[in-house]
Amino acid sequence: MEDRSQEALKKYSLKIYNIYRARGAFLLETDCGLKLFKGFEGTRNRAGFEDKVKEHLYACGYHNTDLFVRTIEDNIISEDSNGCLYIMKNWFWGEECNLKELSQIEMAAANLAKLHNALVNVEFTKEQVEYNISDNLYQTFEKRNRELKRVRGYIRDKRQKNEFEISYLNYYNEFYNQGLSASERLINSAYTHLLSEAVKQRRVCHGNYTYHNIIMVKTKAEAMDKTYVPPGWVNKQPLSVTDLSECDGSIIATTNFMKAHIGIQISDLYQLVRKVMEKNDWDILYGSNMIEAYDKIKPISKAELNLLYILLLYPEKFWKITNYYYNGKKSWVSVRNIQKLNNIGEQNPKKDEFLRKLESVL
Repeated sequence: MEDRSQEALKKYSLKIYNIYRARGAFLLETDCGLKLFKGFEGTRNRAGFEDKVKEHLYACGYHNTDLFVRTIEDNIISEDSNGCLYIMKNWFWGEECNLKELSQIEMAAANLAKLHNALVNVEFTKEQVEYNISDNLYQTFEKRNRELKRVRGYIRDKRQKNEFEISYLNYYNEFYNQGLSASERLINSAYTHLLSEAVKQRRVCHGNYTYHNIIMVKTKAEAMDKTYVPPGWVNKQPLSVTDLSECDGSIIATTNFMKAHIGIQISDLYQLVRKVMEKNDWDILYGSNMIEAYDKIKPISKAELNLLYILLLYPEKFWKITNYYYNGKKSWVSVRNIQKLNNIGEQNPKKDEFLRKLESVL
């Protein structure tokens, strides 16, 4: 660990037993449990918003989040003599949620519902509310549709087209029409009312509820197994005997609230469902079970279910691939991106089948 990092570490009141390198961070075995220590590049205001969200969850009995560890001077950000900023957070023994394992996916959806039930009436300042409301979905869809159309025009006008561009034009119409349908349906939905209520009730979305940030917590015995390596660890050195927390006996920890914002919470469920369905070839069982697991804990209204349908209808993955292509080196496209494009094109009929099932209950 660099001297500057050591300088910042001295501002915390804890005893460190071992330090391990992780991806862009350090994992610390301490007398207060496992911690993650890393450089901080965000704003203090944004960190304050994130801290408010996690403190609210803790007060509501949801303890398994990566709470900021405060310095001796009660700050959530530490600073070295060169002005470099650092944060320390609680961390957990465990593995990232397995998107192929149906039981874990169901637990992740149920965990999200518990999270959403707690994330209401969070006591933000007026400024925090004003600067952390979700983007307007109408504007987002319209902007993306214009971008899709612009890229199609660019590719169509090219004399020589590569493999990616030929495939893109083949798939374009079906995906663009989905984008138009989603925009039209959004206009006739209860979206404006749902967003207004979310702001009024100060409901918070995680903003990035994907498998990377859903940790299936391990027990102390499993954590002490020398063959087990927590996510993000670079080296596999044996652990020392430390009195580690078992995380209140809970099974899931939720981390990385950097993208948390005030908004319609069903958007988090959409993000989870889309990621899982893409990984499982739009298997209807996975989608149905996730929605059911969430609904059992936090009932989904017809208006929210309709919005979930609209979000899934919009071809976000196709737009992302489009955006990556247009802003990258167009003369050469990686084989991986060609495969991604062909995969979503091949999956689209199965996605349509799932959407028809979902629409039948609206």
